[in-house]
Amino acid sequence: MQAMAALLQREWREHLFGFAWGPVAVLGVLVLITCLGLAIAGFGTTTIRYSSEVNDGANHSREEEIFDSLFSLSRFVDYGNWSDAELSETMERFRVNVARPFQYVYIVVAIFVLLGALHEDRRDRSVLFWKSMPVTDTESVLSKLIAAVWIAPVAVIATIFTAQVLLMITISGLVWAQDLGSVGRLWWNSGLLIGVVELTIGYLIQGLWALPLYAWLLAVSAAVPRVPFVWALLAPLVPMTIERVVFGSQVIRTFVHTHTQFAALPKVAGIDDDVVVPGVGLAEQFGLLVTGQMWLGLAIGALLLWAAVYFRNRNNDL
Repeated sequence: MQAMAALLQREWREHLFGFAWGPVAVLGVLVLITCLGLAIAGFGTTTIRYSSEVNDGANHSREEEIFDSLFSLSRFVDYGNWSDAELSETMERFRVNVARPFQYVYIVVAIFVLLGALHEDRRDRSVLFWKSMPVTDTESVLSKLIAAVWIAPVAVIATIFTAQVLLMITISGLVWAQDLGSVGRLWWNSGLLIGVVELTIGYLIQGLWALPLYAWLLAVSAAVPRVPFVWALLAPLVPMTIERVVFGSQVIRTFVHTHTQFAALPKVAGIDDDVVVPGVGLAEQFGLLVTGQMWLGLAIGALLLWAAVYFRNRNNDL
């Protein structure tokens, strides 16, 4: 247990920039965009009001209303006539949309971390140092998987929640300043707490759902002599092409596509290419645990992890 804890600390420190500062960078960009939006909206309002006062005082209030409806951020939360159900649905979409850029940045970081994890150990020959320590190859491989798949999302969830709270404070200020409704009602229906629970459960289950992808990246990282990214991307195309040509089916392609989706992360229902896409909440997240696709993915993921451990034990350098 102590050895695993030390390995996890090592992984966190080694990839601190991607695991921690990546989400923080996304948060900074989001804050900057929000500030720019507020500044532009405020500047435009001042210009319109000045023009209306000089040219036609009779149309003053009408032009203000038109501008505010087009440019003010508060137009998105003018919920005075909405029911609680409508407000809750809108806030759910708000939470999901705020979380999306963090999710994309995280998956990119996780892919490159896992793909380079065992490969870089061989490149700089630090693998020899770790093999001289009382640490097994299985523990080394599992520590890299756990750090990238289940520990790194803690920072992602924290920054998502921070972004949601900051934007909620901004929206509340607009609502209060323009007297658009009850700020308390807005926060009561925000769903921030259940949103954190859904994100936490979602990332835990998503790690299991996408285990074939993560384990494949580790296996490639441990096995190939160079350009692991090319191997990881192109190697699956061979069995896909053979299956397509010989059998006329796409079972492998469908499996890969299914397990590379954000199936367990919160999502609102919508329409994609005229097809209704169901939402993802706690019920759908736990429902994934009892599906055949989940258990098939776990079996294949376990096999690929065994391959990663095997190649880790066999290959010591490039």
